[in-house]
Amino acid sequence: MTAQPAVPDRTAADARPSVIVDMDGTLADVAGIRHYVLDDLHRRNFDKFHAAASWVPPIADVVRITRALHGAGLGIVVLTSRTERWRYRTRAWLVKWEIPVDALGMRAETDTRRDDAVKRDLLDRMRALGYDPVLAIDDNPVVIALWRSLSIPTVTVPGWAHDD
Repeated sequence: MTAQPAVPDRTAADARPSVIVDMDGTLADVAGIRHYVLDDLHRRNFDKFHAAASWVPPIADVVRITRALHGAGLGIVVLTSRTERWRYRTRAWLVKWEIPVDALGMRAETDTRRDDAVKRDLLDRMRALGYDPVLAIDDNPVVIALWRSLSIPTVTVPGWAHDD
């Protein structure tokens, strides 16, 4: 993992109450492109998946909730397992769909760890930047388990690849 720039320490008193929101399968409706990463474990193609993700629609209910929470004064921090390579396209997608975002945390380009390990580190950076998570919205059961183990209330978005 690459070293991250130093950030100022924040106290709990000046931390901004915030919501963690996932991208793929939570904000972005990737049901039609999941086959790029699920069908055959030996033929997964994350490049095709992330390129195609630029064109998927949002999940309307999650966007409405995100906008309402932002309107109520909560920070919106998108934490995604997409790599930094996709930052520009990810930001462009968020702007296109008018989704408010105060911070965007992404996986380092060479980071191949599980999503929950990546998101744990992104959470630490989020907190160091002064965001205090009071809620998480996600679809990945492994990441949902992480948030709940850290006592962060979590909204589960249905549709994870293994849901039936």
